[in-house]
Amino acid sequence: MSFTAHIQATNLIVVGARSTVDRRRKALERVNRELSRGKYETALSLVKQLKSKHGCLSGFASAKLLPKKSPVLDTLEGLIDSVSRSFESVSPEANSVRNFQDHKAITSSSPEEDWLAVVQHESGHFLVGYLLGVLPRRYEISNLEAMSSVTGRVEFVGFEFLKQVGAANQFMKDDVNLSVPQGYVSSKTLNNFSCVILGGMVTEHMLFGYSEGFYSDVVKLNRVLQWRGFTEMEKAAHIRWAASNTVSLLHSYNDARVSLAEAMAKAKPIGACIEAIESAIS
Repeated sequence: MSFTAHIQATNLIVVGARSTVDRRRKALERVNRELSRGKYETALSLVKQLKSKHGCLSGFASAKLLPKKSPVLDTLEGLIDSVSRSFESVSPEANSVRNFQDHKAITSSSPEEDWLAVVQHESGHFLVGYLLGVLPRRYEISNLEAMSSVTGRVEFVGFEFLKQVGAANQFMKDDVNLSVPQGYVSSKTLNNFSCVILGGMVTEHMLFGYSEGFYSDVVKLNRVLQWRGFTEMEKAAHIRWAASNTVSLLHSYNDARVSLAEAMAKAKPIGACIEAIESAIS
């Protein structure tokens, strides 16, 4: 091949690569618009099309959960144990808001370090959901100046059943003599939710070796499993299984989570956060 032909062929490859990225970014801008309008199912449909028809999203819904009785890698066993113990140490009545004034009274962390922990925590939720095919629809991370009482959150398309859980728990508060009415949600949705809700705590354990706060995640999962009628033994087994999957996912996609956290720290839109994930994976 002549030098000129080689350059032309190389240019074709580069242009093709750029067109794929450009097409993905343009499509993700449309996803942002649909999400901003509250058209969550339309946004989800667009993402699925990018995945199946155009092959632009290799990360979305790419993760497969382990069977319930699958063995766990020895290198991750300690981390899974740590997460499970942290979960068990939180009472169901724990305060659901991380209060940084109380936190600062017992630790020497700076406001910047606390804010960074929130960013890392929320990136764990976001990434696990995305890998499992659960589209984040919006997220919020408090400004550094507002970190005295408000934390961050990520909301997802497909977890609307949580409204039923909230109604059931309110029902219980109104009449403590009644048992919790068992609710229904598909096993797939429950399994995905369980892993997503643990994503923040697992991320903190991976980065810092422990999790300081964010007890609302624990309370929320406890309430969902109670709503589904799980016994204490069933609950413990399910949580450990979910922790195993979540640890494995975040361990495997650590580079993507780092890129995602950087995007979230800059308050970039959902589409740009997805782009950060996909760029890191590819």
